[in-house]
Amino acid sequence: MRVPTENAVPIGDIEEKDAAQWCALGTLLVPHGGFLAAQLQAGEIALVNGATGSFGSAAVAVALAMGARCVVATGRNEQALAELTRRFGARVRTVPMRGDEANDRARILQAAPGPIDCVLDILPPAANAVQVRTAIMAVRPYGRVVLMGGVGMADGAGLDLSYSWMMRNCITLRGQWMYPPHAATLMTGMIRAGLVDLDQFEVTAFGLDRANEAVAHAANHSGPFEMTVIQPR
Repeated sequence: MRVPTENAVPIGDIEEKDAAQWCALGTLLVPHGGFLAAQLQAGEIALVNGATGSFGSAAVAVALAMGARCVVATGRNEQALAELTRRFGARVRTVPMRGDEANDRARILQAAPGPIDCVLDILPPAANAVQVRTAIMAVRPYGRVVLMGGVGMADGAGLDLSYSWMMRNCITLRGQWMYPPHAATLMTGMIRAGLVDLDQFEVTAFGLDRANEAVAHAANHSGPFEMTVIQPR
């Protein structure tokens, strides 16, 4: 593959048999960039808003690897939320989102074992702005919020956040697109240290001559911790 030099980051030697699994970097690095922007510290409580998709579920794994005391995971797919608890245990607290802003926020705060230090929103474009605001306003005073999702991309509704709430609570709100180059080095280190387990990902590989089959397979297997790769022999 030919890429600009500034986009190529060496990660060291890997075993050929593990090459397909290392493709999970493409999914893991996106939320990692979000948590780097949020300056997530070990021992903090993080909220992943939209935790049931590919990037959202990876965000849960990344936050735990970075040392989060607890990850509050929200989403509308209760089966996917239950799967997160099964995979990662008691450090994950799941909250099904039901569409009532006040009630959903109350259940988020109830699920968290303490004040929520940072929020990563990674909801897809199909979600609405109310779901984002619900999570943002669950963060503690002096908390940090990072927006990485797709809500409002097609000139949708704005977040309609309270000016006075943000000001009086000293909230930091920022957007983050993708991740800085050094994130690849850090993520590789977490994988090699066993903090991120690539075995969590179910990989289906296709040869280059079966590229069309790979595309069809990917369309039907795009859930959390599922990957379709093309692996030339």
